[in-house]
Amino acid sequence: MAGLVWNVIYHSVNENRIKTFNVFNHGGFREDLKKLYKKYPEKETFAEELRHSLMYYFWCKCEWEIIIGPWCGGRDTKEIKVDVYWQVMNNWEIFLDYVWNAKTSKTGSRYLNAMGE
Repeated sequence: MAGLVWNVIYHSVNENRIKTFNVFNHGGFREDLKKLYKKYPEKETFAEELRHSLMYYFWCKCEWEIIIGPWCGGRDTKEIKVDVYWQVMNNWEIFLDYVWNAKTSKTGSRYLNAMGE
């Protein structure tokens, strides 16, 4: 897939290791984004639908969850479970601007062309 990159951390069950994953390489999410670009010309509505799509594919799904805890010290610090949705929402405004601005950029054009536009 050309252009858009937003890497998150996840556990690859097949490789049994922690890896990074570009959320734009997820087929369902990529198809949703293609439809959202066509359907929503205003950023506010686009943003809400984009958030729903992220939630649908990446929120509270064990295959997209990891546990974060301290490496040294912090014996009383509880580990937390984090999913891909949380990772993206942690930088929501930056992510939204990145995706929205890609709609009319060369990167976004390449992205849409790679999806069959």
